[in-house]
Amino acid sequence: MRLKLCSSSRVFFQSFLVVCSLAGAWILRFDFALPHITLLLSAIPLLLVCRLVSMYLFNLLNGYWRYTGVRDLEDILKSVALGSVGFVIALRYCLNVKSFPLSVYILEALLTTAMLGGVRLLFRHRMTTQRRRRHDDRDKRVLVVGAGDAAESLIRELPRGGYLPVGCIDDDPAKLHFTVHGVPVLGTTNDIPAITSKYLIDEVLIATPSASGAEMRRIVDACQRSGRIYKTVPGLLDLVEGKVTVRQLRDVNVEDLLGRDPIAINLEAVRSQIRGKAVLITGAAGSIGSELCRQVLDYEPAKLICLDQAETPLFYLQQRLKDHPTVSRASYVVADICDTKYMHSCLLEHSIQVVFHAAAYKHVPLMETNLCEALKNNVFGLMRLLDAANASGCEHFLLISSDKAVHPTSFMGCTKRLGELIAAARPASGMHCLSVRFGNVLGSQGSVVPLFQEQIRSQRRITVTHPDITRYFMTIPEAVSLVLQAFTVGRHGDVLVLDMGKPIRIVDLAKTLIRLSGHSDDQIDVVFSGLRPGEKLYEDLYYADEEQLPTSHKKVHCAHADRMSWSRLAQHLAELQILALDGSASSIRAKVRDIIPEYSYPVPILPTCPSQLPDGAASVRLSPRMLAADMTGSA
Repeated sequence: MRLKLCSSSRVFFQSFLVVCSLAGAWILRFDFALPHITLLLSAIPLLLVCRLVSMYLFNLLNGYWRYTGVRDLEDILKSVALGSVGFVIALRYCLNVKSFPLSVYILEALLTTAMLGGVRLLFRHRMTTQRRRRHDDRDKRVLVVGAGDAAESLIRELPRGGYLPVGCIDDDPAKLHFTVHGVPVLGTTNDIPAITSKYLIDEVLIATPSASGAEMRRIVDACQRSGRIYKTVPGLLDLVEGKVTVRQLRDVNVEDLLGRDPIAINLEAVRSQIRGKAVLITGAAGSIGSELCRQVLDYEPAKLICLDQAETPLFYLQQRLKDHPTVSRASYVVADICDTKYMHSCLLEHSIQVVFHAAAYKHVPLMETNLCEALKNNVFGLMRLLDAANASGCEHFLLISSDKAVHPTSFMGCTKRLGELIAAARPASGMHCLSVRFGNVLGSQGSVVPLFQEQIRSQRRITVTHPDITRYFMTIPEAVSLVLQAFTVGRHGDVLVLDMGKPIRIVDLAKTLIRLSGHSDDQIDVVFSGLRPGEKLYEDLYYADEEQLPTSHKKVHCAHADRMSWSRLAQHLAELQILALDGSASSIRAKVRDIIPEYSYPVPILPTCPSQLPDGAASVRLSPRMLAADMTGSA
């Protein structure tokens, strides 16, 4: 049989199969004899007409048989059923031929189905076999980690992308020696180094989108020990209808190794709070703000105002959202939140009902030398925005805070804490105010991961401030999803804290990035530089006097503590505002410490590892007395 058939050849070939099916049915009916040959021959033209018409209607006369699938087999069944009904009606009732055996109608339909389907499957098998023989020598030999739905879909697509699947790996012992599309399950994760060596594997493809961070770390460790290139398919949230293609393969990144299971969000609770509402997001062009814009659009607001003072990043946000199904509801506004008059008119013009306030200065070392600007934007800008929102009839106001607000050693952390205190102490006057506190976000602008990656590429080394420094991390979509969930469960004045999992040592993160970049630990140096101004070794999520109360969502908690009265806080803030105009840095810090007694700002702590200390350097910490003296000293 030729492997390339033109359209006319397909018509004649399938007509021949129909005739063979009728002859075969006749022979089976009459015990391998051919009686009443005239009746048989007279029925052939009518049957061919019925079959060809029905096959034309279901597009079976054309198409590429090499891509035959379940849909084609369904079309064959429908075509045969329709053709058989037409044949019976035409022969038995229109032509009144009652002598044609009824069993032949059924046998012919079964044989036609088997032949039309079988020849397509045989053709596909022949083409696949020839393609494999032709490409086996130059295709990449791959080992697939996983033997589930994602692996099945990937294995089906691999030959089209220049890959030859040699085997699968799965930790389920029940799957050992099973096959997925003819590809055998060869062993478990621990066997990856041995299997890659035995079967001359070029790449390892990880097809376990539901794997936890711990499982991914174990798989990646085995892949690294094998010395092979490894890639992964997207996570569950990125897959569409469970389909995986070769184009979706990507390098394993640090987010895959975080170690948290996917977060279950009460979608309807969020939707009911946002659908049909006018929403304003400040700091919309930032990492958190832009993801907030995308997710809020998913919940069908009446309108979404994306506001930021940075024009170019806001333009890029507009480009990223242009293909969103509800993008027509989004507007983009270039403005400064400190412009009270404009913000008030903007809130009124758009009848804003919900505000997500993500606009803030966030870089710790920079804010240590720009105290007044930090106060102007993060504190007094917040107060003016709250006043404008309340005056314009806004219903909900959510402030994005930070774990740096807890026991702050940085001035930026102090401004975040002041924001929490303002939102909590502000009198309830029809507007529901709350704060959401969380830690570092992987992939955000200025975050440590892209900085380390650039250092690996350009400097062949990574600079870490201290060997023991740890931080809490979340992914951007994870953080924003929990912010939206917190918005639905929080009460007025609440400070809600997101479950950040366990803190991660920055040096461990650096070493993971080194390995993910294809280098070994001894190829890239890790250099310790000492803590920067305002930086601390460990971040906290709660103050010592804060009670951790549960909410209706298990990953959102409420930090409950006695609140400062609004009158007292307002007096402090008025005095702070005067100092921000003409006071010294030391007087500003002293006033902030009056409001936040936990605020301390030690001098930078040098690394404690002797091998990393400069000549003659020593680890330095200020005593409480020295710290107090520094608070009252000159700037």
